[in-house]
Amino acid sequence: MNLQATLPTTRKLISIFFLSIRIAHPLERGVFFIFPHYFQIKSVSKTTDQSVSAELSIKANVTDNQAQYRCEAHNSATEIPLFETKVLTVHFAPEKAKIRIEPAELRPGIEATLICDSSSSNPPAKLAWRHEGTVLEGTNNSSKAGLWGGTVSSLELKLNITQDMDGHVYICQSTNEMLQRSINVAVNLPVLYEPQFSPPDETTVSGVAGEPLAVALVATGNPSSIAYTWTKDGQRIASSGVPRIVSEGPILNITKLKRTDAGVYTCEAINSQGSAMINITVQVKCK
Repeated sequence: MNLQATLPTTRKLISIFFLSIRIAHPLERGVFFIFPHYFQIKSVSKTTDQSVSAELSIKANVTDNQAQYRCEAHNSATEIPLFETKVLTVHFAPEKAKIRIEPAELRPGIEATLICDSSSSNPPAKLAWRHEGTVLEGTNNSSKAGLWGGTVSSLELKLNITQDMDGHVYICQSTNEMLQRSINVAVNLPVLYEPQFSPPDETTVSGVAGEPLAVALVATGNPSSIAYTWTKDGQRIASSGVPRIVSEGPILNITKLKRTDAGVYTCEAINSQGSAMINITVQVKCK
């Protein structure tokens, strides 16, 4: 007898059939079993003058990969049934992928490793790193046994971290080339750095005595929670209440300029990674 199988791609209908090429009296009967549980599966039998066949159709799933099917044929003249087995190979694509970052906190000047882990696939998935449309060379491509007889794959990417990489998007693509199916997973790099002031148009500002004056600065950093303090001649400027001179974050407000307000004002920006300072010179002109 001969046991054949039409091998599937994932979740497609497949057929497994038994064929007896001998004449049997009485005619043989073919039945299917699945291992290791050895329970009988309903199949379709066909009889001719010289043979009997049994056909089994299943909708393949990932759990059918490496499943063992056994067909037994017997009649009243056989003490021990004839049998043959078939181990199914089911191709399936990875369901998901994830990216790990080591170390967990990124700072300028360190080397970081991005690790892409792809879930089980058969055949093994091919991994690739991309950044802004460019394919990057990965390292330490590794694999190990995964679920349902498939393979789990990993690929690393080494990066020398700089401040301007904060927020950059890196993509890992996992592809089952036989099935031509891919999944993508992306990560935004969170690079921690101390505040930095955007250069103002001028570091010297002029105002007219008796009129209001506002000085607005901008600082960026990660984390973006930044505390600001303003000082003049070592004296801290209030950030609340209703004084004539008040600081509101990176903004210095003087409601009514006096000649004595002239001088150098210092703004300091602080976050968990450090601080930055900038000096602004205020000049007061008479009307």
